[in-house]
Amino acid sequence: MKLHCYCSVAALLVSVALAGATNDRYYKSLDFDFFYHVQQWPASFCGTKFGCCFPGNEKPAADFGIHGLWPNYAVCRTADDAGRPLNQSKCWPESCNASDPLDPYQIRDLEPDMLRNWGTLSCKNKESTAFWSHEWSRHGTCSGMDQHSYFRAALEFKARFNLTRILLDAGIVPSDERTYCLGSIRDAVAEATGSAPNLECNRNERNETQLFQVYQCVGLDGSSPVRCPMPLPMDGGCTDTVKFPAF
Repeated sequence: MKLHCYCSVAALLVSVALAGATNDRYYKSLDFDFFYHVQQWPASFCGTKFGCCFPGNEKPAADFGIHGLWPNYAVCRTADDAGRPLNQSKCWPESCNASDPLDPYQIRDLEPDMLRNWGTLSCKNKESTAFWSHEWSRHGTCSGMDQHSYFRAALEFKARFNLTRILLDAGIVPSDERTYCLGSIRDAVAEATGSAPNLECNRNERNETQLFQVYQCVGLDGSSPVRCPMPLPMDGGCTDTVKFPAF
């Protein structure tokens, strides 16, 4: 009986070691260093001179919406794999497999959750499926995941770290009158997730700076917050104080 127990433990340790080695090989095979999980505030998307359109003509909830899960390099590359200089530095891989377009059937079980959390606000194309197809073709094909795993990872990360709730709990409430210190927004997310995000801002029709997108850095597993290795240029167009408009 003891021998059987020891053998079982040994087999378990071997399995764990093999799984770890497989994961290491998998991560080393990926041609990027981390993900940006990007979410946008709908009032800031809509509150510019370009406006917005609601999917199905139904106003979505006052909640951050997913823009995408984007593979990124820790350091922008200035040469290709053969060492030849690039005309323009490259900070992320994109469009890695043109032969793998989005198949909506593969993510059919995720669609209700995606419509709530990853809907389009663009007036150019009011179909969320087209938005998802673009995100998969440009970014998802470089992620090392299949289609279902890619979209599920983005949805699960948003659910685990609810940005709207994090800011509300920190007293950062959507308002058309109040302004907030940019550092307070970053600190609130960092305290809740263990990783300080990069922030992007845009300007409303009154030319006021407003919080637009939050870039959370995620490890190669697609689920663990990690330290952001590089800031957005000029902190994403933000100023020291920003609006967080009501929606």
